[in-house]
Amino acid sequence: MEVNGLMRKHLGLLLRTVVSVGILYYLFNSIFQKESPEHPWTEGSAKLWATFCSVDPLWLGAAVLCFLVICVVNIIRWQIILRVQDIRISLKRAAELFFIGHFFNSFMLGATGGDVVKAYYVAQETHHKKAEAVMTVIIDRLIGLVGLFAVAAVMLLLNLRVLLNNDSLRPMAIAVLSLLAVLLICLFVGFWPGLGRALHRWRERVFGARPVSVVLTRLLGEGRSDRWRGRFAKVREQVKKMIGAYQAYAGHKPALVKTFLLALVTHLSLILSALCIGNGLHIAVAPQYYLVMVPAINCIAAIPITIGGLGVREGLFVESMVAFVGATGLGATTEVLLRQQALSLSLLCFAIMVFFSIIGGVVYLFFERTHPSAAQVAAEAE
Repeated sequence: MEVNGLMRKHLGLLLRTVVSVGILYYLFNSIFQKESPEHPWTEGSAKLWATFCSVDPLWLGAAVLCFLVICVVNIIRWQIILRVQDIRISLKRAAELFFIGHFFNSFMLGATGGDVVKAYYVAQETHHKKAEAVMTVIIDRLIGLVGLFAVAAVMLLLNLRVLLNNDSLRPMAIAVLSLLAVLLICLFVGFWPGLGRALHRWRERVFGARPVSVVLTRLLGEGRSDRWRGRFAKVREQVKKMIGAYQAYAGHKPALVKTFLLALVTHLSLILSALCIGNGLHIAVAPQYYLVMVPAINCIAAIPITIGGLGVREGLFVESMVAFVGATGLGATTEVLLRQQALSLSLLCFAIMVFFSIIGGVVYLFFERTHPSAAQVAAEAE
């Protein structure tokens, strides 16, 4: 069972890597072909690299500061979420776990690996509240997603006519609004007080029914059947604790409001960071583009199709910028140069994220001396 789970995890990571590389190859090749059909990967790549290196260092530094603000705000937001569960860790320890989680999300255990590591370590801090510690990480991720989709939805609705009248931008607007609707439905169902009782009745109806019990006993044998029932009972208790921890936030509306507002600050800072890089690259696009498209792109890139959204994000930046300029009539840049600038913008945003991830790796090297290793964390998670 453990081997199969490990193989599935590695296959999933391999598939996301292949998709990321495939999308990036397509983007680079299409830009290079338009720039230089005869020598696409020599002349074209040189011009793209020149565009990449042309960024103004002062604007790039401003973008890095914006991302630093994002990190600080996210650490404070997680501390508020922890206090709702009466889990109190110092600001220093919360910062360490945040950067370590950011490192693992980018480089090691896949899209949610950092969340697993954060949950594991904070659970070690409070041995009697492991389910609650895990739930703080889930709630933190959910509130971040709600804030992201809320910003994206508002910006899309304010520019809905432009987006719906453009064939390239219309699918993105519909996808983001649809994902927001699904996310809100899941949140409301999760906060429904009767969720635990409904799941308990369903379990009793399915697994407690005599025909099902007889079938399980015949298939597994009486001893193995009893062991599986015991395991399921333990899982049920953990799920019950998780639901209780999740629904505890419904009674702490001030905390929810604070964390939601902090999530808005996070995503507005992301927009500002992209705007700074765009100004540093001298991209002839109005700020309206960043307000509308950056949150929408981040919404779609949050779906774990590729590693860290790499490839998907770049493709969306390139196509949305060309489509947005065509729809609004802003800017006078040639399409090839605009594609180069959009790709450079996206890669520089990713580079800043990687920079802060590396900081998390350095923190982890010192943190590991007194805490379990990554292999132990992964084994515990299994």
